[in-house]
Amino acid sequence: MSTVSVVLPTYGGDDPSDLSQAIKSVVEQRRPPDEFLVIRDGPVPDTNATVIEEYVDEYSFVTIEPLAENRGRSMARRHGVKRSDGEYVAMMDADDICLPTRLERQVEFLEVNDEIDVVGTFLLEFDPDTGEEIGIRSLPTDHEALESLATRRSPLSQSTVMARRKAILSAGNYREVDRMEDYDLWARMIVDGARIANIPEVLVKARTGPEMYERRGGWEYAREELRQQWDFWRMGFVSAPRACVNLATRFPVRLLPNAVRRHVYEFAFRANAQSNE
Repeated sequence: MSTVSVVLPTYGGDDPSDLSQAIKSVVEQRRPPDEFLVIRDGPVPDTNATVIEEYVDEYSFVTIEPLAENRGRSMARRHGVKRSDGEYVAMMDADDICLPTRLERQVEFLEVNDEIDVVGTFLLEFDPDTGEEIGIRSLPTDHEALESLATRRSPLSQSTVMARRKAILSAGNYREVDRMEDYDLWARMIVDGARIANIPEVLVKARTGPEMYERRGGWEYAREELRQQWDFWRMGFVSAPRACVNLATRFPVRLLPNAVRRHVYEFAFRANAQSNE
């Protein structure tokens, strides 16, 4: 039987209640992971440390992997993949919630579809304050459509992904990039010959709100858009014209005021949802 590792990075800024819900949703899976690595990315408050330690004490498959200093999500994920032992590695964020059948469904999918190396799922976004459902982030399900989409935007939702560990390592694992480390990895995996898919079911719930839109804006994010398109062109993932179009449509959005950027994302979200119905 294939083994599964879950990698969840957490840092000092994570809300302890959200973190507890995220960890709980993994340990209570109908098909629990064989290994659950909580990557403690630098020092964390005592409240957060207590949350993690309580699960470590209760569940033998939960392990803390401490990093002495905060290295960022990309390096925390890289460390987690390197230290994991599972044939399959599932990604998780510290403020998201897995539905009980997530791991079971993804393992079943990869076992049946041995040509697929990475599988994501649909994502339900909800308001963290009210709990109100905002919408479902749906994406194409087959490799060809996703490969085409990937030249324009990320084809997978990070916290829904399960991948064959050997395929991640073959593409070089997560790299030390400032942002969009997941999109960077998916592109390199596709170039490396990996095939990707999405299960057309909601198997993860994600908190969204004003803070998310703030994180996706500013000069640093705009700079990363430029770096990423340059990297994609150099590796042959996108053509020069495609990279220019991507920058023309994405770069200005990073510099918009937060409220305006939120409306742009919501419009794009609705348009994408309609195109996938």
